[in-house]
Amino acid sequence: MTIQHTIKNEYQRGEAVLSVTDAELPFAMTIKPYKKNRSQEQNRLSHAWYAQVAATLREDTAAGVKGYCKLHFGVPILREDPDFSEVYDATIKTLSYEQKILIMSHPDLFPVTSLMKTGQLSLYLEQIQQHYADRVQLHFPDEPR
Repeated sequence: MTIQHTIKNEYQRGEAVLSVTDAELPFAMTIKPYKKNRSQEQNRLSHAWYAQVAATLREDTAAGVKGYCKLHFGVPILREDPDFSEVYDATIKTLSYEQKILIMSHPDLFPVTSLMKTGQLSLYLEQIQQHYADRVQLHFPDEPR
């Protein structure tokens, strides 16, 4: 049996201590600093922006905008990782542009943004904002318009 705890407050610390106290001996335990790879707010923002671009420009669906952004902004960011580049080159690089967009538009076919750390996703969002700045005024989800 594996028990995993993310501890962000004293209540959660207490729950973890109880789990350790009740665990059958012997067992191994690892404690490491908590670090989110990316924030839910960033994820929510990217999806809001895909929808805003699609609704404003009416050139593509939100999924199509996501595919475009993943291909044009996300892939170059992640290509700094040799493992990502190797997989991308072996599976996607030789496809036609239309096929690449189609694959990137599908949420489960080729992960890009889900692989990003918080800083990478920040850069991705900045590039989306810059790219569409002259055609779409992108809003934050809770921002009054």
